[in-house]
Amino acid sequence: MVKEIPLVVIVGKTNVGKSTLFNRLSGRRITIVDSTPGVTRDIIENIIDIDGIQIRLVDTAGIELTSSPEDPLQSEAERRVWQIIDRADCVLLMLDGREEMTSIDYGLIERLRRVKDSILPVVNKREGMSHLGLLSDFYALGFDDVLQISALHGDGIPQLKTTLFNRLRNASESIDVPAIEHHDFRIAIVGKPNVGKSTLFNMLLESDRSLVSTIPGTTRDPLESSLISGGYGRYQLVDTAGLTRKSRVKEDVTFYATVRTMEKMTEANLCVLVLDVQEGITQQDRYIAAQIFQQKKCCLVFLNKMDLIPERLTRKKIEETKKWIWNEFNFLNFASVLIGSATDRNMKPYFLAHFAAIASRYYQRLKTSFINRVIKEKINDLNISMGKGKLLRVYYGYQELNAPPRFSFLTNFKGNDRELERSIHSIEKIIRQEGDWEGVPLSIELKNK
Repeated sequence: MVKEIPLVVIVGKTNVGKSTLFNRLSGRRITIVDSTPGVTRDIIENIIDIDGIQIRLVDTAGIELTSSPEDPLQSEAERRVWQIIDRADCVLLMLDGREEMTSIDYGLIERLRRVKDSILPVVNKREGMSHLGLLSDFYALGFDDVLQISALHGDGIPQLKTTLFNRLRNASESIDVPAIEHHDFRIAIVGKPNVGKSTLFNMLLESDRSLVSTIPGTTRDPLESSLISGGYGRYQLVDTAGLTRKSRVKEDVTFYATVRTMEKMTEANLCVLVLDVQEGITQQDRYIAAQIFQQKKCCLVFLNKMDLIPERLTRKKIEETKKWIWNEFNFLNFASVLIGSATDRNMKPYFLAHFAAIASRYYQRLKTSFINRVIKEKINDLNISMGKGKLLRVYYGYQELNAPPRFSFLTNFKGNDRELERSIHSIEKIIRQEGDWEGVPLSIELKNK
């Protein structure tokens, strides 16, 4: 019998330490932790291992139970929390050990008891006090186990793991749990706020994993999910927070969200840069594109929200728009380009085809014989000047690495940095003409013979 990995969901009111506990049990920082209530909005998950039992651990938005129509983000976030609670094998109910129980705590417990049997109350913020007795309010709840921990400092975490192990062990015995697959090709969806990154993420996954709103800055924590695309392969897809201009980063939450986005860009193999056609290409778009270029990432530029433009898209118009994008991002002119709307599910096959093609090019390797028989000769035919009447000559070339591709050439080069840059640009142009490298950056090194 095969069963899904047990699902453990962390719930509680805002600012009780849910994300801190999630990071503690994960063994690394995954979600942003801040004293500002309501920082976590999306459903964040990770696979953890407790004494050989794999667990799907989920961090959720804080529950207020009093969300109003004036706060649609909180209402939508809480709706998603209750959806994931319905599927949970165990609910970790987080309570604040520094204060008495509140009406939100009691209301949450009452509603949880109506839908779940396996509830484990965890009283947090008990650093240095986990060995002491709790307030009578907590014992009066009537649960078999009430644990004291400090998610920040680690007090009581071993006892929490033991309790979770015992609760989930019976459910996991004689069950063939499928192995966790690690996908090497990572795709990060990046862009400035409110360009449609989360809408694209949800469309590709065919679910509403990421909270979508017209309010800029809705996404704060990066969201990751495996994208299994049949004949197109498997990828690890990441939705990131919008990158704002440094002058506008005034809150700690925005700062940490920006840091996490930059980390995910660094980890990614491919960056999907989402642009808003209504705004054109802005300075912030150019800054993000420059980051992709400097980090030598594969790139797919997606011009989004074309459904809001009344003009009909002809083949000629599409080609003109692509040329416009490449001209605006002249340093990123190797990028693939897609034009459409993230709300159009018919776009998904086009994205999958581009992902597969870029991944294939990323891992491809040219034969050394072809490089020396064709590419070397074409480079020498260019008669690239090194100044003072001297011409560049290539004696031997080879592809040193793939993923990402790197080429080395033994030459007679002697010149300044400007001449080196011009020579490399000319050589890269030849390599791209003789091979299919769309969407993939190339590194080229000239070595003296």
